[in-house]
Amino acid sequence: MTLLAILLYLGSAVECSRMLKHRYAQYQLAPGLIGCGGIMLATMTPMFYAIARQTYPANCPLGPLGLPLVAAMIALVACFVWIMPSYTPGTQALERAMASGWVAVYFGIGFAFWVAMRQNGSNGWGLTLVVGMIVVTKFTDAGAYFSGRAFGRTKLCPAVSPGKTLEGLVGGMIVGVIVSLIYFQAFATWLFASQSVNPNWLGPILLGIALTFTGLAGDLLESIVKRETQCKDSSNVFPGLGGLWDVTDSLLPAGVVGYLIVAAKLISQPP
Repeated sequence: MTLLAILLYLGSAVECSRMLKHRYAQYQLAPGLIGCGGIMLATMTPMFYAIARQTYPANCPLGPLGLPLVAAMIALVACFVWIMPSYTPGTQALERAMASGWVAVYFGIGFAFWVAMRQNGSNGWGLTLVVGMIVVTKFTDAGAYFSGRAFGRTKLCPAVSPGKTLEGLVGGMIVGVIVSLIYFQAFATWLFASQSVNPNWLGPILLGIALTFTGLAGDLLESIVKRETQCKDSSNVFPGLGGLWDVTDSLLPAGVVGYLIVAAKLISQPP
């Protein structure tokens, strides 16, 4: 799973960097991608402990997300340090450094939250959470798409994505809430052989609503980058569908919101 996540997220970062290269002639792919890779390595520190058959310190002051956050700050500064030796005024150096830092942090920290979610609970509960977040997010995407096609009238951001409508957003929200309730209130309880359903219905409902908005935000964010860089798709890895970022666009912010809902114990492992 880790290798698949690295392929998706680091691959998405590569695609984004190549798009930015169209926007800034002197843009360098290396600093953003090295920074993203560094954040990913910091995220996997607890896994390295497990491979070495040691236990990651439970009382570590940094916790599971502290190391990637430290690595993110280092990556941001390093992207500016990278351009300092060859800095020339009037060459969009500031924009290029900021873009590199954004690539490193956006994709690297997005990966970190999914890994932190995977490490939640016991007996496979973390994997259940990850699969559930992906399922709900993608169903909200599908619900918004088909609702928008069938009932869409009110444009949300016509200059960014003409196909996004308010009616599609509401449809995606309804589908997301239904799928979230089915997955976390019925399937997860059955999967863990619990005799009682978790009485907290609020968590799955909030999750379905929140992932609808985060999925939309991630999609529109990528659309802005496409328009600014004049690229139709992030790549042609999947002919007719686009690239890796076209797959992960809604998942990147979804991992953060999903983790926060789980951390707030609005969705917890069935007894």
